[in-house]
Amino acid sequence: MSDEFIEDIDDILSDVLNDVDSASSAEIEQNITFGQSVSAEQQTTIVDNRINHLATDLDIPPATVELAKSLRDQYRDRRGDLIGTALEMIAASCLYCAVKVTEVPLDPTDFVAADDTVVTRKSLLRRSKDIASTVGLDPSAFFGSEQYVDRYCDALGVSNVVNERAREIIEITEESGLSSGKSPSGWAAAAVYNACLDAGETRTQRSVSKVANVSEVTIRNRYQEQRAELREVDQLPSNPIGVINHIADASGVATSTQELAELLIQKARSEQYTVDADATLWGLAALHRASQLTNGDVKLRALSQHTDEDSDAIKSRALDLRSVINQVELAEFRATRTE
Repeated sequence: MSDEFIEDIDDILSDVLNDVDSASSAEIEQNITFGQSVSAEQQTTIVDNRINHLATDLDIPPATVELAKSLRDQYRDRRGDLIGTALEMIAASCLYCAVKVTEVPLDPTDFVAADDTVVTRKSLLRRSKDIASTVGLDPSAFFGSEQYVDRYCDALGVSNVVNERAREIIEITEESGLSSGKSPSGWAAAAVYNACLDAGETRTQRSVSKVANVSEVTIRNRYQEQRAELREVDQLPSNPIGVINHIADASGVATSTQELAELLIQKARSEQYTVDADATLWGLAALHRASQLTNGDVKLRALSQHTDEDSDAIKSRALDLRSVINQVELAEFRATRTE
């Protein structure tokens, strides 16, 4: 196993373990069968029974269960014995490794919930790392985030647009190497949150956190990292109306809101505002103001993600736009949209 792979696994463990609550020694030691306390035949029986029990509770496919048992044999053969190991933990960790390889969308928290004897997230992840390193598993099995997207999107009740955008975000950020060393489940959760913002489907970091079993801090940090990369890859047009159209198309903004935002920019130009010198902020401000005037649903938070500036900068320019269109002009605009 390469040093690079071991370092990557260590990085992922460090990221995941930030969310871990350690169990007490008493909790960890209960119901443990150490390898040296039973014969080789009994070892196999105990591990197999535990694998079968967990697989039933977690609804894991038979092919994944068979792979877990194969990993048990490979691990024991490479080590020479299972002395000094807890057999129940070997079972859970082999099954977790098999889940990663076969892309069954389960995370460590699922295993903890299913096994109240010896499994903690910390012990599961550390033993899984040892198994992966010992038997030479394909490193990519532990780094994929896409496997979690369907599960999180279903739990959050979001549209296919969000699902597809989340996968696109993962692809973009993985290609750039940004996801290296990050927890796959946390990375997927942040991508889904980002995709919700892009699609205009409001979901809080807390709601995503509960679904993904990762902390809000993790989601917030990963979201910010992903968003910075997305701004680099998917740069907005260099004129404010182009910015308006780009965001409107991507987020499904109502036509009336989009057209009023364009009108606000045109009016601002006629008033000698330098809207083209700071195209992104003015385009975002126009969408914000237009949404207010049309009772639209363009969230300031969703707009803020498109710039390094804070939301106050958008609001400041939106206030400037209040004076560029009078009530008569606004009434005429509304009248043409209701005819």
